[in-house]
Amino acid sequence: MNTSEASTQRTAETPPAAPTGTELWFAMNSLVRDHAAEPRSRIDARIDMPFSRFRALRRVVARDLTQSDLARRLGIDAPAASVIVNDLVDRGLVSREPHPDDRRFKVVTITEAGRRVVDSVVSDPAIAPDMFDVLDGTQRRQLGRLLDLLRTRADA
Repeated sequence: MNTSEASTQRTAETPPAAPTGTELWFAMNSLVRDHAAEPRSRIDARIDMPFSRFRALRRVVARDLTQSDLARRLGIDAPAASVIVNDLVDRGLVSREPHPDDRRFKVVTITEAGRRVVDSVVSDPAIAPDMFDVLDGTQRRQLGRLLDLLRTRADA
């Protein structure tokens, strides 16, 4: 057996190294960012408001957030978050109340109308990019469980 045959045999028997967390993060980030325009347009059309508002709703549907926490999670500054929250309050999709323990902060809470908007978008299979068509139900459930693990750790 020559050197190249041994190398080929070893490669066939040895599983590839697991990607690093950094490699996986870059892969996920690229997939989302590189394929975001079309789903964002679909969401904008469905809910008749900018995608930035939907991003905010998705954060507060999971749990109430202070306006400053919402800004941090969205990666925007406090004035921009204020504009978004004001618009969502005006639309009846969130409420904003003083924090019960620290009145310097405002707590943003989703309303039933806001929850219906999020549910209508999340339940629409036409929103997702076509790349998800390659996954069957079992694979989507597996990916969902893995993403839930990552989300839980990130929120800890």
